[in-house]
Amino acid sequence: MSIPYRVARGALARGSNFRRLSKWALPAASNTAVANVPNTSGSVKYMATSSSGGSLLKKLAKENPYKDVVRYEFKNRKWNLQHVDFYSEAIAVGLLETGLQPGDVVLSWLPAHFSETMVLQFACSKAGLVLYNLDPELATKDTKAAEEALAQALTVTKANVLISQEAGSDVNYVRLCESVIPEVRFFDFAEGKPFITPRFPHLRLPVHTGFDQDDKWGMLTLKQFVVPADNLSDHLQGFTVDGSTPFLGELVVDAKGIPTGTGKIQTNDEVAKNGVLESYSKILSRDFHVVEGEGVAW
Repeated sequence: MSIPYRVARGALARGSNFRRLSKWALPAASNTAVANVPNTSGSVKYMATSSSGGSLLKKLAKENPYKDVVRYEFKNRKWNLQHVDFYSEAIAVGLLETGLQPGDVVLSWLPAHFSETMVLQFACSKAGLVLYNLDPELATKDTKAAEEALAQALTVTKANVLISQEAGSDVNYVRLCESVIPEVRFFDFAEGKPFITPRFPHLRLPVHTGFDQDDKWGMLTLKQFVVPADNLSDHLQGFTVDGSTPFLGELVVDAKGIPTGTGKIQTNDEVAKNGVLESYSKILSRDFHVVEGEGVAW
């Protein structure tokens, strides 16, 4: 493939309807030691409610936008309530702009310690999407089992969106996705056609967290879904996302970590009550915490 053709195709992809954000950069945390002390004031007030987690986050961000809630040790990035709300709503808008509707399914193949994982959780809550999580650690031990796990997860969840890391822990997750979804190898989103795979007929958007699409034209990048349009309500088209809206799905796995089915789908209220998503719950409680581990950071 010639260089001019690759450049032209890259320009076409960048000029698509998926708008990207560059000016809202997160500040690096200072070297000053920050005590990891929970701020529990008002936590009961905000958690014991029938609003969605995304709605509660927006309320908290308006009341105290510069309240720091989490620091990721990787790249030393600190997030305040305004950061979390801004990016999660932009992702929610970006996902709904593609034609997704409340109730559609997102399968996350991201580690729990990624900041992108936290933002995706709030984005799904805001958009009324159902989120499933598949543990990517299996791929570090057995790539064949990981491929089987991904195929089964896509099948049993009927996921409309797959979000994977590009690479990590000496594993190329994009290549694993190509093994499970062969259409990703030759499909090109720059042509403006809808993605279709007979193996997983519900799948519409294979996404990775990398920084480019070079040799990965069959997958979009997560940053292309950051759309700060401030029109989430327009894309919801009258649908009200509240505490009773389904939010977090459960994958039932066997002893090898291979999904065999799905369990109960928890609502926003249930997720807030049981605290199954650690950073998500601590942020809604305005409880500053530190997350260890390496991974992609915008």
